[in-house]
Amino acid sequence: EQCMQIANVMAGYTLAEADNLRKAIGKKKPELMKKENDKFIKGCLQNDYTRKVAEDAFALIEKFVGYGFNKAHSAAYGLIAYQTAYMKANFSVEFMTALLTAESRGSTGPVKNEKISQVISECRRMKITVLPQDINKSDTEFSIEDGSKIRFGLTAIKNVGEAAIYSILKGREKGVFNSLSDFCQRVDLAKVNKKTLESLIKAGAMDAFGKRAVLLASLSKVTSSASRERKNQSSGQTSFFEADVKSAGPNLIDIEEFSRNELLSFERELLGFYLSEHPLFNLLAKQQNLVTQDFPTVLEGKDGARIKIGGLVSKVRIIYTKKNGHEMAFAALENELGMALECVIFPKTYSKTREIWAKDNIVIVDGRIDSKGERVVVIVEEVKPFSS
Repeated sequence: EQCMQIANVMAGYTLAEADNLRKAIGKKKPELMKKENDKFIKGCLQNDYTRKVAEDAFALIEKFVGYGFNKAHSAAYGLIAYQTAYMKANFSVEFMTALLTAESRGSTGPVKNEKISQVISECRRMKITVLPQDINKSDTEFSIEDGSKIRFGLTAIKNVGEAAIYSILKGREKGVFNSLSDFCQRVDLAKVNKKTLESLIKAGAMDAFGKRAVLLASLSKVTSSASRERKNQSSGQTSFFEADVKSAGPNLIDIEEFSRNELLSFERELLGFYLSEHPLFNLLAKQQNLVTQDFPTVLEGKDGARIKIGGLVSKVRIIYTKKNGHEMAFAALENELGMALECVIFPKTYSKTREIWAKDNIVIVDGRIDSKGERVVVIVEEVKPFSS
């Protein structure tokens, strides 16, 4: 592609002609290259390049006939690396906002959550505040707030689709939403349905309206009232004065708020990771002095590199080897963001450490990186329980 661009810009090749040059390079046939050489120099001369510049440029293309793939990639990606490094250093908030948006669009499921967690971790290292979703402040995607903070977009919440977001943003054009009732009266409840509303509440996007337990308990009552109010307004049955009184909506059902751990579990359920904090954040933070790498570093690490990491055992799967039926295990180790790394515990190690691999245990793992497969995993050589 780089050779094609040189031919197009310098020698006036059409893209089809440049593609013929690419084929000649690929076939590595001297007679084809001689023909292209004459054509290339003629085109360069017509575009006011000197013969020497034309000959030197084609000589570089001829060298590419050998093995230039690695050099071409090094140059192209090197340039991108310089450009992105410059943007990250000089336009940090803008760059990280764009990166979060790109990662949220580029993949799905656990991979998407893992990548977003990595970027959030990097934002924290850079001391950039990442704010949670807010029904009155969030846009569709990630956005910059107050020039120095990043606000989560509404698309990051599960069960909140494009049609619902469009209706929310349209309703917000008339001003901020003052209450759950005000919100339900100003959006299209056919698009912002019950499941969407529950997800918005659970994810914390409606915390400005009150406690999540209260909002969830009152949801059916509020939506019924809002639907009835809109129906009355559309049929002309509500007077100007009545509309003003009814806009406050029904009284909310006052019940006790969910526990902190329950609120965090909602966050994990609907975002795919813990944004505000991990339920065991304080404990996980204490082990940072005992480890040598964080999770993002491991994911970018060299195959075979020795590491020492810590985390919460969130999942354990035991299998039996085909050769002799010995037990071994695969475990998910989770950090303070809810980001997970897969640990592989072979039979010899598992037989000595079986009791430690219990769900919700916090552990310190010594091992090495294995990045030969589709995913980076940690081969466990030693594990110890962590106690504060």
